[in-house]
Amino acid sequence: MLYSQVAGQDEIKRSLINSIKKNQVSHCYLFEGPEGMGKYELALIFAQSLLCSNFHEEPCNQCKNCIKVNSFNHPDLHIVNEEGKGIKREDIDELINSIYKKPYEAEIKVYIIKDAHLMTPQAANTFLKTLEEPPGDAVMILLTVNSNLLLPTIVSRCQELKFRSVSKETILSFLKDFDDEKAELAANYSKGILNKAISIAQGKDDILKKREEIIEIFDRIINSDSEIIYELESYFENQKDNIDLIIEIMIMWIRDVMFVSNKLENLVINKDYMDLLRTHGKKTKADSDIIEFMQNISDSIKNNVNYKLAIDNMLLRIQEDFK
Repeated sequence: MLYSQVAGQDEIKRSLINSIKKNQVSHCYLFEGPEGMGKYELALIFAQSLLCSNFHEEPCNQCKNCIKVNSFNHPDLHIVNEEGKGIKREDIDELINSIYKKPYEAEIKVYIIKDAHLMTPQAANTFLKTLEEPPGDAVMILLTVNSNLLLPTIVSRCQELKFRSVSKETILSFLKDFDDEKAELAANYSKGILNKAISIAQGKDDILKKREEIIEIFDRIINSDSEIIYELESYFENQKDNIDLIIEIMIMWIRDVMFVSNKLENLVINKDYMDLLRTHGKKTKADSDIIEFMQNISDSIKNNVNYKLAIDNMLLRIQEDFK
């Protein structure tokens, strides 16, 4: 494994590499960021770097420690909650039982704790005691989607590293084996998350299928009378858990319609639907603030307003602005 194999996060990579070179490695790190940002991959590479016998900018991938890490067979590399299902008190007890023992083969031990925010309260309090008196020959790396879900006393004892979105250009450079249209769509719908972009391009993530579904529904809404609102009631009720994504895709579509109407086709995301975008553009109301309205609807739903009423108002507004 190499740092260069993880997209983006250059600032974090440099910080980790320098900490090893300057012998300033912290006893505990907290990697925070959305799923698919490469937190686990970078934690593994950092762990390999710490265990590598010949580290220089990158792990050598040739020493016995590197070989064992790459095969997940190193006795001094411990991965807690590998399946991401939850962390109980017993799991932390097992970690504590191991962490105060001497390393088996390397000079230090490394512990990667996946989804650290899934610790039970008992597990978190027990783990905190370890952070208060950390052994000198162990490095812990906690991974989380949100540090606010962890005890503040745990966060304060970690060196926190926040993973940022990867630029579209960087993502496209990793998708060069896919055709341009698919790569462009994957990059645009990935929210700057490389692993998500790759999954979209490979067809493992169904967001583009969801996009097709939503565009079809949007087309039905603006080409039907108000009865369509009642026809779609069961659909939106069944899609309650996905409503954020649905509204987001609709906003992206409306944004594209406005770009086409203003002859800004180069800014369009859904380029494979240009004909339909032009058709919808002929229907849209000039100077509409519907995007802001849709964002407010999304915020209102998050604040637990009447869901059905919010959806009805949204669909009516779409019809009004696309007569």
